[in-house]
Amino acid sequence: MRRICCLCESWISGGVEAFLRNVLTRMDMGELEVDIAAAWLGECIFTDELKAKGVRFYELSGSMWRVAENHRRFRALLRERRYDVVHLNAFQGLSLAYLRIAKEEGVPVRIAHSHNTALRKSLTRSLKLAAHRWGRERYTEDATALWACSRDAAAFLFSARELSRRGFQFIPNGIDADRFRFDPIEREAARRELGLDGKYVIGHVGRLCYQKNQSFLLDVLAEAVKRRPESALLLAGDGEDEPRLREKAQSLGVAEKVLFYGASERVERLYWAMDAFAFPSLFEGFGIAVIEAQAAGLPVVCSEHVPEEARLDGCAVLPLEAEAWARWLREERPRTPERADAVRRAGYSVDAVSERIWRVYSDPLKAER
Repeated sequence: MRRICCLCESWISGGVEAFLRNVLTRMDMGELEVDIAAAWLGECIFTDELKAKGVRFYELSGSMWRVAENHRRFRALLRERRYDVVHLNAFQGLSLAYLRIAKEEGVPVRIAHSHNTALRKSLTRSLKLAAHRWGRERYTEDATALWACSRDAAAFLFSARELSRRGFQFIPNGIDADRFRFDPIEREAARRELGLDGKYVIGHVGRLCYQKNQSFLLDVLAEAVKRRPESALLLAGDGEDEPRLREKAQSLGVAEKVLFYGASERVERLYWAMDAFAFPSLFEGFGIAVIEAQAAGLPVVCSEHVPEEARLDGCAVLPLEAEAWARWLREERPRTPERADAVRRAGYSVDAVSERIWRVYSDPLKAER
């Protein structure tokens, strides 16, 4: 049995968690023991499904900010479990220090996997960015493999020196395209359940946070209803910005037109209920929801900050100007159910991605050949 540690900065209902769920639930675990470790284990809609698959969970200190204690507990976990592979899913450079610890403890395969392209806005952002750059320069060399969900994500997390020397492997965020293939009967059922009959539904899926920029979508909705009063906004996801977003919707006079759905294990039904999908991220490592929306056949508009790797042909890109987005979203555009096949052809099949990662987990030398 080979032991694998999938290490995350935190464990919540977000994009990295969805990626690991998608990959691990399709993986042959016959010769693998897979653990997920994180500084903090929060509530996550994917945890029970992964536990049923045999994945074990380990929390370090319970806080992302107790860095020294997290490092100490991670070292203890390495000595207890004796992993063959540490797969670090990281958002910033200081997290690469975990790979230095793994190297010191004799872990032979140490994967640094970048999922991000920027740090979120905060009063200490300049200090965090300096620490990120320091960690990137100091610790990238401790990874035996550099993975990233986009070219921009690789440039953000890994040192230019190491990228120039050995490059990186593009690991797309795979999905089950058939799961998202448009179902017109389920669409009508979902719209009735959600109270959206007769509405023109602008949709968004993502954690409610600064990065995903749902505040901008409220401005867009306020513009859209001026000429299309039946417009509504469906927000799927939870997060720290929800109270502020509810307050802003109230101040703009559109609160009754916004549905805060929360996290969902059947998110495909929400995509089917939508008429268009909007993704105005301020920064994005990849944007798996954009791929899912396209597989569901939705017209999609996104910001220029969404990487090219996630934007297939026909995905609109607009600057973050509310009236321009409202004009685009007010127009009727047909669904294209065949886009699920295009998503698969583009290499975003979760089965192919899972197989690729399984090869590395099982035998990295063979995978390289």
